[in-house]
Amino acid sequence: MLPPKHCNINLTGPIPRWDEAIPLGNGILGSLFWGPMERLRISVDIAGLWLRRRPEEKLDKEFTYAKLVELARKGDVAETRRIFDTPYARPTPTKIPAGHLFLDGLPRGSYQASLDLGTAVAFFSQKGTTILRAFLCMGRPVGVLMLPETYRYVTLTVERPSFGNGTQAAEAGNSVSPGSLQQLALPDAIPETEDGMIGFSQKVDDRTAYTLLCKKCGTTLYYSAVQAENVEKASRLAKLELCAAEDMGAEKLLQQHKRWWQQYWGKSSLQLPDETLEQLWYRANYFLAAGSEPGNAPMPLQGVWCADDDQLPPWKGDYHNDLNTQFTYCHYLTANHPEQGKVFLDYLWSLRPQAAKFARAFYGTAGVCLPSVMDIDGGALGGWPMYSLSPTNQIWLCQMFYEYYRLTGDKEFLRTRVEPYFTATAACLEELLQEGPDGKLVLPVSSSPEIHDDEAASWLTPNSNYDLALLHYLFHTLVQIEYQLGKPRGYWHTMEAKLAPLSVDTETGLMLSPNETLQETHRHFSHAMAIEPLCMLRYENPQDLSVIDATVNHLVHLGSGQWVGFSFGWMALLQIARSNGNGALYELHRFAEHFLSRNGFHLNGDYKNSGVCDFHYRPFTLEADFLAAHAVQKMLLRSEKNHIEVLPACPQGWKNEPVAFQNLRAENGLLISYQRTADGKHSLTVKATQDGSWYLCNTHCWVTLQAGQTQSYQWTEESKK
Repeated sequence: MLPPKHCNINLTGPIPRWDEAIPLGNGILGSLFWGPMERLRISVDIAGLWLRRRPEEKLDKEFTYAKLVELARKGDVAETRRIFDTPYARPTPTKIPAGHLFLDGLPRGSYQASLDLGTAVAFFSQKGTTILRAFLCMGRPVGVLMLPETYRYVTLTVERPSFGNGTQAAEAGNSVSPGSLQQLALPDAIPETEDGMIGFSQKVDDRTAYTLLCKKCGTTLYYSAVQAENVEKASRLAKLELCAAEDMGAEKLLQQHKRWWQQYWGKSSLQLPDETLEQLWYRANYFLAAGSEPGNAPMPLQGVWCADDDQLPPWKGDYHNDLNTQFTYCHYLTANHPEQGKVFLDYLWSLRPQAAKFARAFYGTAGVCLPSVMDIDGGALGGWPMYSLSPTNQIWLCQMFYEYYRLTGDKEFLRTRVEPYFTATAACLEELLQEGPDGKLVLPVSSSPEIHDDEAASWLTPNSNYDLALLHYLFHTLVQIEYQLGKPRGYWHTMEAKLAPLSVDTETGLMLSPNETLQETHRHFSHAMAIEPLCMLRYENPQDLSVIDATVNHLVHLGSGQWVGFSFGWMALLQIARSNGNGALYELHRFAEHFLSRNGFHLNGDYKNSGVCDFHYRPFTLEADFLAAHAVQKMLLRSEKNHIEVLPACPQGWKNEPVAFQNLRAENGLLISYQRTADGKHSLTVKATQDGSWYLCNTHCWVTLQAGQTQSYQWTEESKK
């Protein structure tokens, strides 16, 4: 089912900023359309386009875990910052934009810009007349601009980003966008003019080059951007792409493109009595397909929409594995789009050699561990080391592998991907863990993102609840994996038994560490990992209920002053964990109203100065969009330990309203479709993609199905009574 019209992105131009632009993407390229109609600006970004070059001053020889532990125990903040945080202030490695186009000659004045999510086609019109249609071809690094015959005279020009001579310094203390592209000192571009094509080729570093070309064919304009190992190859490939697009023609490309999106939207859908939540969900699913294409680089912080303001992208557009990448790829499985999300898992799997190298070089251990702030090759970028170099963040990456298995039921993936990745991660963590005076295993140092920033107090008494929850999850899940593969041996159960229980305060719930509670509002609910996203504590367990209530109530009591955009989606999940649909709805509406740009981009801070938090900046990142969609899905469907429940956190205001969803994915690949009418009639259909048995909480029965089989149930409110 195609997205409802109210979910489309509709803007009135001129659009003044790149982070409010009409966003097109196909997982290969991304484009932002903005500016005045008479000189419409179109940015071009290539998935995975990075300047990989590292500065001459490489990471300090003391850039090791042993040195970090030594400095943490001394409380030497200045030296810790010098060795571990300073590298992040350097402009490279960094994600970079490819360039931008200018469409000149369209009429001046205000215009209506819209993005039809159902077809991923953008429309630009004046006084009710469509002037321009634009789309990025799914499966091809090609953009198409279609004009009416009356605008045959318009021109398309190509500009490279303002890569300079390297003389401009980084902006002191600005870790969000560390300065201008002028710092990057790339060589001059090579002009490309052949067979009616115009553009340029750009050498980036010794391993990367790219070409951006465009061609006008009557009232149709094509553009392509391709990266390769060298300029010659990039140029050749871009020309081939443009020639192939011209040969096929715009209309055939458009029909092919629309078929792809029709199939994509046919995989799942929902209808809610709340347009805001529908919009959050459908736009997140658009961003997913637009930003994540099999065979291409996964989404970093900004996906395929690198900043188009001649500045380095916020936080260099890197991969943050202490929350951002995990939340970016948290909703895709339940949304029944496993192909788009598996892009990130394939990427992590490909980085195993680098993860093993980093474990040896930095931690001095066997196994694998990636830095938590890294470039596209898995190289450490530095940053606050309590979090950018926390070894337990690797376990959060492990969870993503297990979630793929849990919601697909793919036993081969469990055997060949999940089990090896977990085991290799455990090999690293085992060597770091030390036996304390009480016989329990602790890390040499411990932290909880991003508590106390990078001050000496950020080193918490081991183990923080963040570290401890992840360690419990690692060993407990390894027990489950071995059981599911038919080879239980008890070793991981013994390891988990050597961990202390989570630290709990009766008044405030989950603590930061064994001797510290959260005392002030904070953006990162890292101490509550055991509730969400690890789901280790469950509200139906009497011993967990009071802990969950105390933890959530304390966070609410502290207020949202130091929250950012993702905090609201995370709080919605914490409310859902205790079946509080009203609380979840409240947080999701606050997120949508105060933290989203006009085009749906998450801007991280309360940029409207509306008073919901103290951050008033607007750096664009995507993870909170997907986290909000994840929360919407969790309001509709709970799937744990093969127990399936629909509407586990239904807001009070929805009780007599129609609600429906189609083909949301539950455990072991069970597809769930559900409808409730306004008069209280319920319909539930389940379809198995794997053999299995599931308990359906709403009908109080078990269902056993073989792959491909379906079963339907109907009931009314009266019959349940």
